[in-house]
Amino acid sequence: MKQLLLLILILSLSRVVYSGEIESKFVIDQDKLLAYELQIFDYTIAKDEKNNQKQVYGILLIDAPPKEVWEVIKDWKFMAELVPDVEYYKTIAALKPIQKNSIGQSFIECKISIPLYDFLFTLDVQFEESRYRQEWQLIKPEDVRIYNLIGIPVKDPTDTIKNIEGFMIAEPFENGKKTVYQFSLMIEFSTALPEFVENYMVEKLLTEHLNGVKKRVESHGLYLPPKLFEMPF
Repeated sequence: MKQLLLLILILSLSRVVYSGEIESKFVIDQDKLLAYELQIFDYTIAKDEKNNQKQVYGILLIDAPPKEVWEVIKDWKFMAELVPDVEYYKTIAALKPIQKNSIGQSFIECKISIPLYDFLFTLDVQFEESRYRQEWQLIKPEDVRIYNLIGIPVKDPTDTIKNIEGFMIAEPFENGKKTVYQFSLMIEFSTALPEFVENYMVEKLLTEHLNGVKKRVESHGLYLPPKLFEMPF
């Protein structure tokens, strides 16, 4: 047991932490923010035969305190219901509990199905409840094998996905009465994909996520995404 915990600790410490909140390349329109308008920005980091890397960032104002936003965004299983093309987010290992004075950690398996493409991957997610912040990184194939050896059932990511890093944070606004909610994602594909796939994968899914979180929080839990009412076939 001690060897298992030590190995998990070493792998956790070796992960590359995704950098900071708002990047200077994204200029936030304060008037739109105060008008509760969603703003999404994207930036192509690299795109050629060997590198296909993109960053997308979204921000919006939510009329509720950060704690209420946090209660929604820490529930990955429910967040999957907010986005029609997400088949599921499933916690396969809860390594450290989510609590106020420590960093929680879970491995979350994600499956996304969009026209012509399916994506499967597992994220190492860290939960910093004291700041209402989460960050994550893809569990890569070389680490998948190690976790499998110690009994954690992580699956290999879809081979078109090379890396994923990101964060989301609920920051207090107007003395904590409202929340500025930010979501940033960097995704690196192993090959060039059709433009519509990349746009769908990052911008459309992010838009649906941000709008879904806002509706759920501001309705005080009464908003139910249409996906919940779909009939299984």
